[in-house]
Formats: sequence, structure tokens, C-alpha cells
Amino acid sequence: MGHIGRVLVTLVTLVACVACGTTTLAGARPTPSQSPSPSAIARPTSSPTPTATPAPDYGPPPPGVDLFYVQWPATPTWLIGFDWSGRPRATVHLKELDGQAETIGSGILAAPNGTGFASGAYTFDRLGHVIYQGAPPNKGNLLSTWSEDGQLLCGVQEQVSAMDSQGNGTTDYYLVRRSPSGPPVQVRKFLHLNFVPGDSGYGLAACSHWLDRALLTKTVCCSVQGALVLRLSDGAQVGTWTRGVGVGLPVFSPDGQEVAEPALGAYGTTSSTTVRLILGGTVLARYGPGIDFLGFSGDNRFAVVAAGPQLQLVEVSTRRVVWRDSTAPKVARVIARPFSGDVVLAFGGNGGADTIEIVHPDGTSSALDGTWLVPMSWGSSP
Repeated sequence: MGHIGRVLVTLVTLVACVACGTTTLAGARPTPSQSPSPSAIARPTSSPTPTATPAPDYGPPPPGVDLFYVQWPATPTWLIGFDWSGRPRATVHLKELDGQAETIGSGILAAPNGTGFASGAYTFDRLGHVIYQGAPPNKGNLLSTWSEDGQLLCGVQEQVSAMDSQGNGTTDYYLVRRSPSGPPVQVRKFLHLNFVPGDSGYGLAACSHWLDRALLTKTVCCSVQGALVLRLSDGAQVGTWTRGVGVGLPVFSPDGQEVAEPALGAYGTTSSTTVRLILGGTVLARYGPGIDFLGFSGDNRFAVVAAGPQLQLVEVSTRRVVWRDSTAPKVARVIARPFSGDVVLAFGGNGGADTIEIVHPDGTSSALDGTWLVPMSWGSSP
């Protein structure tokens, strides 16, 4: 997620229930739909290596199947949907974005489980059809995140007044949300400043529909210094978090409930890491030196960590290692499956494209053939 600076920032998007036409801002925690489980050495054979050729057609996404999407590098407005066993199940074309390949990069935001997509002024349904087109985005408009159920997009809106001849003005910050097929709604103004901040602002770190919460991070000089927890339904503040002295960059869980706080040692190394609840500060686990958190799973039970040269999936509360790889390259992104321990690891260093591996909490994993562009999604970090 990006952060908001001094610009006249506009809206960051949100999403609501399209199937029922109404939005319920709290509900029962769902379970992910089932995908075939791979064996420990499973590797998909039907997933092709992307080249300059057109994207393969796997048909429309099957209803009720959890999918994560990657972009076909030669034509990044074509996306391939994989189930969590690594099998390609769908091809979606976001044709309204054609011709913007040089500018969209990974600026496509994929909803959890493949229920929709957003990029710039456009919001698409799971089939790639435009269901909402807003105003052309200004700088900062892409600061948005989907909720875990794909029914909301949440964001922060910054409004700056006209400045006088001395450069003085005011700034207001709003929590905003919207349905996939409708315009943004200002939930609540959560901060008013009698000046225009030069190097600080707020961004959306997490948007949880079932918890009825949004986690907003405060950045100063491009570094997270604190966070607010607001209710999505009415914008009321329910808690805060402050980055302590000597704490490195925090890693938040996808739903905004937990944070991993690394303590920095000599030369910027991690001397220890504390995992705690954001509300109340209850400590859930402590880790020793040399363990760097990279991202949480969607159910908060597991985390991807780097232990020296070894990449691991660990059970957070017990520190038990359930999967490890000593040969993996640098992780560019961790994508979490909502309400599950499954994660997607994207490894960078491939000329702008990533290799992909799916890791499961039972210790099995499978890799996709070829290299891919990876859109942003719920549970993406860093």
C-alpha cells in the first residue's frame, strides 16, 4: 500500500456487497473454498511459460473456487487465475486497460479469491467486466485495499484547502469506502490539521469487513510511525498503535489485528521480534535475533520469515517451522489466502517478473512454471 504525501489526494477505493445489493459491515468469518491439495513435490504441468505469445485461454473463472491471479508478462492486461493447488483455472482480460501496459505495472489490485479487480478509474467484476468507472485518478488515488471477502475497498482521502499567499492552509483526512459498482463514500473525517503537512500522511494498511475495522498507518518521511484502528461502519476510533523507539519497519497481518515489531541491533540487523495484538498490545510471541518477518497468513496463524539464508513458514505462537527452503531467492511479495494458512511467495530478480511458489501449512508446496507479473492483492506484503 502506498502512503499519502502532500498532494491533493483523492479517493482510495472500497468495495461492498454486489450480490445482495447491500453492505453488511460485520459478519461471520467464512472459510475458503476447497482446492485440490498438492503433494510435497507437486509442480503443475499445465501452466505454460509466458512468452511474447498471447495469453492462453483457460475460460471464465469457475464460480465458488478460490483463485489468485498473475499477469501474463507480454500482455499484462490478461490475467491467469490459479487455484491453490497451482492449477490454471481461468483467463480474464481487462480490455479497458489495453494500451496502458507501460504505466499499470502491478497497479492492478486483485480482490481476494478473484472476485474482482481495480485499477485507476476502473473496477471490474470477476469476469473482467467494468462495473464502475470513476474520475481519472490523481496522484494518490491508488492507495486502496480490498477487504478479505472482496466486498469492500477501503481508503483514505486527503483534502487540502486553498493556500493563502503565505502558503498556509488546512488538511482534512477521511476514511472512505465504496462498493465495486458505486462511488466512494466518506465514512468519517478522522483528523483535521491547521496546516498542510509536507512529509507525512495516512495510508490504508488493512481493511477487514468481518471485523468491521480499518487499519490506517501514519507515515513521516516515508516511514510508518503509528496507526489508527477505525470502524468501517461509522469511522469511530477503536484503538491506536505507536512504533516504539528502536523498532524497525513493522509488518502487519492482512486483517490488521497483529503486528510484528522488529528491534534493531547493530548495523540494522534484527536483534529480536515481538508479535502482538494491535488492540490491547497483548504479546503473542517473541523471536530471537536474525528472524525477519516478511508477511502473515490470512488466518494469522502462520508467518513467512527469513532466518538467515533460509526462508521459512512458521507457526507464529509456537515458532514451529512447517516449511523451509534454503535455496529460495529474495522474496518480492507474500500474498495471503483469506482465512487460511496458504500463502503465495513471489520471488524477484527476474527482469521485472517473478517466479511463484504456493506454500501450505502442512509443509507442502508447488511452483508455477515460468515467470509472471504479480498484481497487488489483499494480504500483500511487503
